[in-house]
Amino acid sequence: MTRLAPLSLLLLGTACATPSREPASVAEAYAKALEENRLSEAYRLTTGTPEGEGAFLDEYSDEAARKERAAAVRTGAGVLEARAPSVTLARQGEDWRVVESRPADVPRAALKKFLDEVESKDWKGAWGLLASPLRARYTPERLKEDFEREPLAKERLRRARLALNTHVRVAAGEALFPLGGERAVRLVLEDGEYRVAAIE
Repeated sequence: MTRLAPLSLLLLGTACATPSREPASVAEAYAKALEENRLSEAYRLTTGTPEGEGAFLDEYSDEAARKERAAAVRTGAGVLEARAPSVTLARQGEDWRVVESRPADVPRAALKKFLDEVESKDWKGAWGLLASPLRARYTPERLKEDFEREPLAKERLRRARLALNTHVRVAAGEALFPLGGERAVRLVLEDGEYRVAAIE
């Protein structure tokens, strides 16, 4: 059986009765390979990246970047989730439990967290919840400046907050919260998490 890559967390036992490795052990193997600068081995433990192995090797050629990523993987290993289109399992202590939620619950929670971070002026936290193209364009400081300078920012946030109570359209890789007309709050799925791509 081909080993599925770890951080996609697809080890639900649907492909075979007993997965070759538990998700937490794959995450640990990945973190250790990064720390020990065994980058080709670390890359084989991923689902791959759009940019390919060369970009991965370049990104983690820096020891500080490897250590930071390894620490983040270990921190996340305690709250791993395993997902498939019809079921999500979450780790609670040493056990796995089925998450009983509707498809819209996850993007709704992500949008609420973003709005809470902005309203509490936690700009670093809010920046971390942006989709990667926006994170590349902004820094937490620039995000703060833009929100403080933009006259319509408060109104956009108010409409986005109201959109939390509307029907969410969840499609492959994105979730839309309609605001009326052709406007919508849009979240995209990146690395298994919903991130804010546009608030109208």
